[in-house]
Amino acid sequence: MKTMNSLPATENFVAAHRPALKPWERSARWALAAIGLCAALMNPAYGAGVKEGPFEIEFRFERRMGSFPNGDPFKSHQIARYKLLHNGRTVAINPGGVDPLKHKWLAGDLLEAHFVYSKGLPVVLVCTETGTYVVSDRGGKPWVQQLADQPATRYQFFDSVAGQPGDLESLNAGPEEASMGRDLGREGTLMSLHDAQNNNFGVLDLNTLQLRVLSVLKRHRFVYEDPEFDGFTYDASAQGQVRVWWKDKRQFALVRNRHVGDTKSFALELVNLDEDTFYMVPFDLNRTRLIALGDVSMAWIGHYFQWAPDASQAAGSAKLRPRQIASPLPWQGTTQADPYRRATFNLQPVLPEMKTVLLQFLSEKFGAVSDGSTRLPSTAGLTIQKQAFTLFYYEPSNSLTLSWDSVGPGALIAQIADQFNREIKQSRYQALFTTLGPGGFSR
Repeated sequence: MKTMNSLPATENFVAAHRPALKPWERSARWALAAIGLCAALMNPAYGAGVKEGPFEIEFRFERRMGSFPNGDPFKSHQIARYKLLHNGRTVAINPGGVDPLKHKWLAGDLLEAHFVYSKGLPVVLVCTETGTYVVSDRGGKPWVQQLADQPATRYQFFDSVAGQPGDLESLNAGPEEASMGRDLGREGTLMSLHDAQNNNFGVLDLNTLQLRVLSVLKRHRFVYEDPEFDGFTYDASAQGQVRVWWKDKRQFALVRNRHVGDTKSFALELVNLDEDTFYMVPFDLNRTRLIALGDVSMAWIGHYFQWAPDASQAAGSAKLRPRQIASPLPWQGTTQADPYRRATFNLQPVLPEMKTVLLQFLSEKFGAVSDGSTRLPSTAGLTIQKQAFTLFYYEPSNSLTLSWDSVGPGALIAQIADQFNREIKQSRYQALFTTLGPGGFSR
């Protein structure tokens, strides 16, 4: 029979006859344990790294309460911590005068470290609790430049998608290993950086590795009915970020909205980077057939707006103005309506009869069948190619939305939207569209 927690007999004997530790021996063991803990903190165990040129980014996972940018202070989060190496040696991002109380042995323990590219060469965007930095190679040695004394949490390229803006992205893309030390983009050269309060603190030019601080961008913060911008409110979400970029004019456009009673109106804000100035261009949703901010594109602007000479400025300067003779494009559905990037196809403003048309189309082209569940009269549950969908008509805004009941890129939704949009360009389906009310579109 085993005794003493089933230890082998020899171990039982040793445990039973081990002499009690003297006070100084207990103190010594506690001291050794503390030294070991400090050593572990000073030399954290990092995982396999990712390499580009002379740089390597290593990372580890840890659980922390939310005392960091974008963190809920009342929850424990699994996050990544980074270490940057240059030719195999750790690059210490020591804040120096920014925060002299920060211990130097933590200077290699980074919140974020990701690759970007300057003239085709890899550089590293680094964020610590005391700032944002860019690290490049100069003559075979790491060169650390501090961009700001706060860590960036989000970014957006102005010119990364065929020369046009990419999406507003979070630097902390989650705890998955694939998102650690990742490439933020090889194509973009102008990178807008935002802090935890969604304030834009500058534009990083990756050609020169210089951060341009602009007064206009610093005023891009939520102020309801902002009088400085003709009463139009800045949208700090991904919906309200830069939509169109004109490289030759060094200008970009974003969208603002304004409420006057029950009426919601919209305007483009045009920002000139070189002059650090802006102006507003109001537009009408029904005339421009806009039902989602994500559909504001170079093609949309090119159809409804034009560049006109600006008499108040020097010769050769121009401002964007609405075209007076533009014929409206056909009404179309959109996959850009959901602000949370869920896979949806939204048709608006449409009459209730459009629901029957779409159901027939889904049945004939995609084999859609009712899932047989009990739903509200305005809602239909569908199974399309073994995937669950919901079709919902909302009468107050005359909107018809097909949503995918799963999470992901929604390739099937995109396919449905593309084919049905081709169908509704025909005149008999255009007759099922009406007009947007004073509240604008529903998303």
